[in-house]
Amino acid sequence: LSVDLVGRGIPLSGVTVNTEVALQKRIIGGDECERQYHVQLRAVYPHGPSSLCGGSLISDRWILTAAHCLKPGGIMFANLSVHQGGPEQEVQITAEAEIYTDKDTSTGRVHDIMLLQLPSSSDVQPIKLPDCDEPPKRRVVDVSASVSCVLTDTDPSSELICPFFLEPGKSPSLHCAETEVVSCTELNDILQKKFPEVHRVKSYQHWFCGQSPGKDICRGDSGGGVVHNGRIYGVSSFVGDPDFVCRAPAAFMDLCDPEYADWIRKTINP
Repeated sequence: LSVDLVGRGIPLSGVTVNTEVALQKRIIGGDECERQYHVQLRAVYPHGPSSLCGGSLISDRWILTAAHCLKPGGIMFANLSVHQGGPEQEVQITAEAEIYTDKDTSTGRVHDIMLLQLPSSSDVQPIKLPDCDEPPKRRVVDVSASVSCVLTDTDPSSELICPFFLEPGKSPSLHCAETEVVSCTELNDILQKKFPEVHRVKSYQHWFCGQSPGKDICRGDSGGGVVHNGRIYGVSSFVGDPDFVCRAPAAFMDLCDPEYADWIRKTINP
């Protein structure tokens, strides 16, 4: 199964990393699957609806996800059993979220990568951290999300049926799809020409791109892991062309960036 990962952005104020567009998304047309390390994250706000993101359990106490999944004032809950047939194991994240920021603190720049600490150890098998001597360049990687979307037509400009906010009582199933790692030149060009403010925010961050024909993702489930050969190499971050699906690559935070890799290791193993 190959998929093209692109989505449709919507305005969303107060996002941790990027206030111009919503970067959350969901897989369109992916198959149901079982990835025990995949975590469904639910952010609850005092004066607004809940929203969903994905995440990956990378140790018995730590979840890796995208920083924009938690807005100021939100309370985060983690469901550790999104795989098929698993019982609900939703727990509240009470520890302060760890978000990567530039080493030069004078810039105040944050990156779209976040670690959440569970209140107690989990018995779920975590995903292994990347082997950066063998990064998945020009290879097929696996992407997970908690809900699939429906593309109403084969036309890339057609409507996406994909709810952004969590419906009451909704218990999404896990969907997975594959995409090929490609050059980010096209995505950089799109951001520079169509979304210069987004490009300004994303240009100092470290990400790689994925695209394959025929499938897509949209808003609703960012933060999911990008996996190759049983190891996590990326975190779903933002979409290519928010106006059309199946049109441009999507971006994933690059966990083999030395600064990110060092920060993750030191945070989960102080």
